[in-house]
Amino acid sequence: MDRRTFVATLGAAAAACAAPGVVAGQEPPPRGGVAPGRVGRLARGVNLSHWMWYPHAQGEQARRAFIPPAELAALAAAGLTHVRLPFEPSWLWDDATGALRAAECAEYQDAARRCLDAGLAVVVDAHWSRTPWIRPRGASHAGRFGELERMWRALAARLDATDPDRVFLELLNEPHDLADADHWHDAQRRIAAAVRGAAGRHTIIATGAEYGGIDGLLRLAPLEDGSTVYSFHFYSPHNFTHQGATWGFPPWKGMKDVPWPAERGDLERLADTLPKDSREALRWSAREGTTDPWTPGALRAQIGRAAEWARRHKAAVYCGEFGVHAAPAPRESRLRWHREVGAALQEAGIGWAMWDDVGGFRLATGPPGARELDAELGAALGLEQRPVRKPP
Repeated sequence: MDRRTFVATLGAAAAACAAPGVVAGQEPPPRGGVAPGRVGRLARGVNLSHWMWYPHAQGEQARRAFIPPAELAALAAAGLTHVRLPFEPSWLWDDATGALRAAECAEYQDAARRCLDAGLAVVVDAHWSRTPWIRPRGASHAGRFGELERMWRALAARLDATDPDRVFLELLNEPHDLADADHWHDAQRRIAAAVRGAAGRHTIIATGAEYGGIDGLLRLAPLEDGSTVYSFHFYSPHNFTHQGATWGFPPWKGMKDVPWPAERGDLERLADTLPKDSREALRWSAREGTTDPWTPGALRAQIGRAAEWARRHKAAVYCGEFGVHAAPAPRESRLRWHREVGAALQEAGIGWAMWDDVGGFRLATGPPGARELDAELGAALGLEQRPVRKPP
């Protein structure tokens, strides 16, 4: 990598950010069975979304070159403490043979090792989207999540030798499409027990149902396993953060130039210019009494609900994803939303990982070896930019 081109990195001021669970001027709240230093590894991060999961580079050789070691070192030097490293469960696990795929596991572990060598902790993220053997509406646990439990038992045993202070095991990204949320709560306990039996020292990352959002977290009873961090994702209001997205909720595709923060009247006038489905969705989002946080105060109140759950249960919480689709959101609105979310999370003592590095919500642009981080976006997150020094 030409280090001189990787100039818009995040800065050393990140070290001044509070660790998760630490609020300025207050005593840190209890973290259950997770050591404060370990939780602190989750203070500031980014999702390496399209490296191993929905890879932008095809073929093992191209994937290995997609994020060069110098780029990972630059992220760490800039002040990030960890990365979240998604993988599709069926990529690593062959349900027909009931075994991990050797070549794919070696590739994934090599990617994780590169991150660790760069000084970044790693969240091993089972990021389900296409795995056919995860069937949330199955008739039994075995049919719903039994194969995932078997995968994690094998994968946890393989990861047991890794540094438990720097490798976190996230059981499943955004559980959804369940007939009953209790099915996931039961499955998560079973899978956590399988992981703990194979990797006794590592911290588990658990989440609620309902796509891992705050509402799902609030309905979740903590696991009996004390060494657990609880994750939630934050993208509210979705009609702002996902405008222009060509996947997911169809009306997002027709939305553009949606501002944030915004008044109800402004949103209704904008809705009049949009296609029918998008118009109706935006009006619903802007209706009187909406719970969508179109103001900074409403946004902070929503994040405060997650912080209150953590205090009530004396647990550590973590925002594993948040972000705004880069286009066609207004630039200043996108920066303002990130600034407010980052500040609210820091004030609540909650660590975070932005979604994502080089995908549609991107923190960086450019090809492998010549990427630049978005300096304004980094600054909006309360971090500084600085050039990466060329080694002697």
